[in-house]
Amino acid sequence: MESRVGGLLGREAETAAVRRLVEAAVAGAGKSAFVIGEAGLGKTSVLEEGMATAQRLGMRTLSGAAQERQLPFAAIASCLRADETPTGALRSRVAHIVQGHERFGMPAAMGGESEADFAGVEALLALVEDLCAHEPVALFLDDLQWADPASLEVVRRLMRAVHQLPLLLVGAYRPDHLCGVDLLVRGATLGRHTVLELAPLSPDAVSALLAERCGGAPGPRLWTMAQGAVGNPMYLLELAAALLREKAIEVQDGVAESLADLPTPSLNALITHRLRSLRDDVLQALRVAAVLGAGCTVTDLAAVLDRPAHDVLGIVAEAAGADILREVGNHLVFRHDLVRQALYEALPGPTRAMLHLRAAQALAAAGAAPERVAGHLLAQGPEAGAFLTSWLMRSATALTSRAPAMLLQLSDSALALLGPDDPLRGDLQRHRALAQLSLGALADAEETARRALLEPGAAEWEWALRRIVAQAAFSRGRPDLALAEAQAVCGSEGVPPTEATRFRAFSAGCLFALGKLPEAAAVAEAARRAACDDGPTLAVALHVLSATQFVEAPGTEALELALQAARFAARSYDPAQRVWLQLSLANSYTELDRGQDAQRTLAAIHEATERTGGVFPPWYHLSSALLAFHTGRWDDALTEVESGLDPGEHFSMTRALRSVAALIAVHRGQRAAAADHLTAVAAASDTGTVARFYEYLPLCARALTDEAHGESEHAYSRLAHAFDHGIGHLPSRRILGNLAPDLVRLALSHGDTTAAQRYTAAARARGDHSAGPHHLGDASRCQGLLDQDPDLLLEAARCYQEAPRPLYEAHALTDAAELLAGRRNPEQARALLDQALDIYTRLGADWDAARATSRLRAIGVHRGVRGARSGR
Repeated sequence: MESRVGGLLGREAETAAVRRLVEAAVAGAGKSAFVIGEAGLGKTSVLEEGMATAQRLGMRTLSGAAQERQLPFAAIASCLRADETPTGALRSRVAHIVQGHERFGMPAAMGGESEADFAGVEALLALVEDLCAHEPVALFLDDLQWADPASLEVVRRLMRAVHQLPLLLVGAYRPDHLCGVDLLVRGATLGRHTVLELAPLSPDAVSALLAERCGGAPGPRLWTMAQGAVGNPMYLLELAAALLREKAIEVQDGVAESLADLPTPSLNALITHRLRSLRDDVLQALRVAAVLGAGCTVTDLAAVLDRPAHDVLGIVAEAAGADILREVGNHLVFRHDLVRQALYEALPGPTRAMLHLRAAQALAAAGAAPERVAGHLLAQGPEAGAFLTSWLMRSATALTSRAPAMLLQLSDSALALLGPDDPLRGDLQRHRALAQLSLGALADAEETARRALLEPGAAEWEWALRRIVAQAAFSRGRPDLALAEAQAVCGSEGVPPTEATRFRAFSAGCLFALGKLPEAAAVAEAARRAACDDGPTLAVALHVLSATQFVEAPGTEALELALQAARFAARSYDPAQRVWLQLSLANSYTELDRGQDAQRTLAAIHEATERTGGVFPPWYHLSSALLAFHTGRWDDALTEVESGLDPGEHFSMTRALRSVAALIAVHRGQRAAAADHLTAVAAASDTGTVARFYEYLPLCARALTDEAHGESEHAYSRLAHAFDHGIGHLPSRRILGNLAPDLVRLALSHGDTTAAQRYTAAARARGDHSAGPHHLGDASRCQGLLDQDPDLLLEAARCYQEAPRPLYEAHALTDAAELLAGRRNPEQARALLDQALDIYTRLGADWDAARATSRLRAIGVHRGVRGARSGR
């Protein structure tokens, strides 16, 4: 970080801009800005001036700086102090989530090899929002060109949300059009944030800076030397300091002149000159601090130097006095990273590797986080030898949870050191496969696990490795391959009965995902009988039985099975299984119109979905959006969609989420918004197993769009084909149950009475079995449309009101009004139309309202004056 002494000369415009942003944020108008410039141009000076202003105006001011070789979330965590010992429930929860223990071995828990896992992202965003709830907050992040991808994802989300919070976000970085932050800033919406690009100092500013430091206006020789600095204030400050240390400046008559006529030395030479005056033990400590890098503390430095802490404190004080090192919180920070870089690069390669190894050993002995030790082992090369393999085997589980990409890199080195017959190879390959599973490299995880089965010592881990193979295949949308693996295990000689039952229950889930419902139910029932008291296996078997019944005939029996599955999952060691079954239960409640139970279950599981990450946050938001959509809380539904889209893009839930938004946009008459959502739906490729069960949503959105565009024949063709053939592996009965009334309506409009009778029979059978209000409403509406019976349509409206499903209630009322108008009962028809339009108005369903009005107007019915609609 650059010195502020003299650093603001020539930066008046930029510091004034930051000051205005601070003032706006204090007033509640959140802002974001980025200061861009080459090393030494004064970026940190501008940030520090902004920090001083923010503190003076009463903002909570937090700052941090990224460094090279950063760990996931390191840059943002250092700014938020989330890497320090947590205090308070929220900070403890954030620390727990970021460490990732609950995502150990969970398929695709992370958002790819960048390790920007969305559980950690959401946790840190929640921390910022909590801070902002108490007071205006200013975050200053320096050297973002080195920020890790996980931190940049948090920055990206904050940039988007900053205008809704009393938050100032200011970042600084060196211009490199290939670095992540530059791509982020340049690609963001123009006008949403401020960009301040620092240019070299003007000649007047250069002269003023030299005059301030040297005691007089620069003479010809000094000015000539200064030209080599090309307007870089850090170069100029170091040049002046070096000349003053050498007593090579003479001031006469207000003019400061160099006593030597020399070319401007390089910045590295100037930094080396500054370091040359230090004692050897201070210089050695600084070299070690340069190797330790981000997160270095006095305790760390003392451990690597093998010296008492009080000795090291004296060294740090001397380095601080020489303006090289300073303490920021618990950490030691170089005055500018160029100083640290010069020290680091001056070390011979073998010495640097030796210091990294010593740092790794000292940090490991002190109980440091495994990813810190791993960072030094990755930097030191192959010299670690036995220490690398022994430490890695002790720390593999923790490292796989916290930094799986590091585990993969280190395991390459460790496997190269192990002999071909070493029994440790199988266990190390198992951890490799788990890391790949977490990162979403599912095909690689399968391959690694299969290779591990051939390694010495694999017998101890055989069933765990087979489980990885099956889980990876299932999670990448290949339940057929997962089923083959599970069935192969069940047929293997020597498989323990408990393992065979677990794989049998897993195979039932694969069969269900493939749409083979009778076979899935039979296998699940066999696993249920054999599971005895194995809670996790019972949970899987019961879940499959519940799911198959919900497809075939939803009702209280299927719901009871779902409740039992959730209760057994509570005993599971696997957090993912518990969250999975609770989300499934919430969706079961929604299907049976038990909205309060669904809402209660979702509220109870919300924190767990954020903590577990992976597919669960977008699935949670989708489930919440569907509940809100069906019950008429469309603005809430859109909020849930928006919250789910970021993780949804990474975990194959975009199509479903966007389709809910498209449905609402069509109903509200917002054609452009609907088209945008459907374009995003078409562009997304959601191959995850969970996403398959929501492929009916894009179908519904497209069919509704067809109708809105006057292409009812296309809409009918889409829905009729899906009703008869299903979508992909999924049978039609489950996914199109609530579309039966639309199918009947469209079939009758096309003169297809036979098909309308089939759809009505399906709806009636479903309603008879479930007795759920909206299922009964569907059955009554279908039959009412088929028989042209307004009483059945009014019964349907009553059932939908009980559900409640207000959109469907309004549709049934509109249908009944149309029939009554045709039977010369205009007063009752008008009353029903008024009721329907009131509902459409509450929902904002402008398209439905216009269509209903048009249908009734065509047969002479207009809305009553008493119910005249107010403008929106």
